[in-house]
Amino acid sequence: MRAAVGEYEIDDDPGRIDAEAAVAFLTTQAYWGRWRDAGLIRRQIRESWRVVGAYEATGAMVGFARAFGDGTTAYLADVYVLSWHRGAGLGKAIVRVMIEDGPGAGYRWMLHTSDAHGLYRQFGFAAADGRYLERPQRMPNPGGQEMGQDLAPATTGPLTGKHVRLEPLGHHHVPGLVAAAAGGGELYRWTFVPQDEAGMRRMVEAAVAARDRGTAVPFAVIRAEDNAVIGSTRFSDLVYWPWPEPRPAPDTCEIGPTWLGEDAIRTGANTEMKRLMLGHAFETWGVRSVCLHADARDQRSRAAIQRIGARFEGVLRAHRLGTDLAPCDSARFSITASDWLAVRQHLDELIRRYQASPPQVRLPRLPGRPGYRASRWAPDH
Repeated sequence: MRAAVGEYEIDDDPGRIDAEAAVAFLTTQAYWGRWRDAGLIRRQIRESWRVVGAYEATGAMVGFARAFGDGTTAYLADVYVLSWHRGAGLGKAIVRVMIEDGPGAGYRWMLHTSDAHGLYRQFGFAAADGRYLERPQRMPNPGGQEMGQDLAPATTGPLTGKHVRLEPLGHHHVPGLVAAAAGGGELYRWTFVPQDEAGMRRMVEAAVAARDRGTAVPFAVIRAEDNAVIGSTRFSDLVYWPWPEPRPAPDTCEIGPTWLGEDAIRTGANTEMKRLMLGHAFETWGVRSVCLHADARDQRSRAAIQRIGARFEGVLRAHRLGTDLAPCDSARFSITASDWLAVRQHLDELIRRYQASPPQVRLPRLPGRPGYRASRWAPDH
């Protein structure tokens, strides 16, 4: 089966597959399986039921997928396109040739992915129902414990305060998040906040996938007054220490990334959010410490973090990718379990001040300036 995609060709001929090209990518760039060695990958390709390659005009293989199955059920694996050939529709074409144009069109197909849900949804893939169970693969790690030990990922239900509610993030929040992010402008200079629906959907899919892997607990921030989505936050970098008897909850975690819509700035929303999250981390999970990071150039976020009582620890150089697509330094802050009582009292006092303030009134938009407000909320603290 062959198909043309512009100047590229998609072909399911196993004799044409460049196994060494697949090995080179899968052992260095595939987040899902860099632990495999070259010999294992060659054997998996050799024993696959079907393989599909994408080839440029020179004949070089620039994309790949393989599948294995039992005649009625098939598993799709190792789908990739080299980065400098992406954007030409090759990934979609590879999947189409594999599952729709070949002998497996009537099969039940399965796959795992952390960041390409939108692609596979076009071919009818959806989240499994409550009957699906999985035992994670166990692999030794340098610490002597096994990866994939049977620990339930840290989760929460909604975290509810007087003015905001943190709901477990879901795809149904995307339209509200897009609306909340509109007009952020300079507000998001140092924070990745998608401004379009496609970008926001990708962000949500990645966050939900991180939750499924047990590495994050993402939320949509909901304003109680009108149930409007006003931003997003999450627990991330959940770390489990190697206790003799594993704990069911993380020992340390990070809060962030966090962003709020323009109308939610200086309303007390951020203070109540942090009170809810820190309370859950220290009082329900029993963590030993919580850290927060901000781009070192972002003075507004640094001030907001210090304002809730977090202690500045220093600057981590070239710590993360910045919004300008260059390595950025991160200012690191932390709160420890021994700090929590004082921080909790401080946050409760800040919240009390907001609640004691006169009712907040939205200021009107300036005429002729759609999306722009004279100020955000009044009063301002």
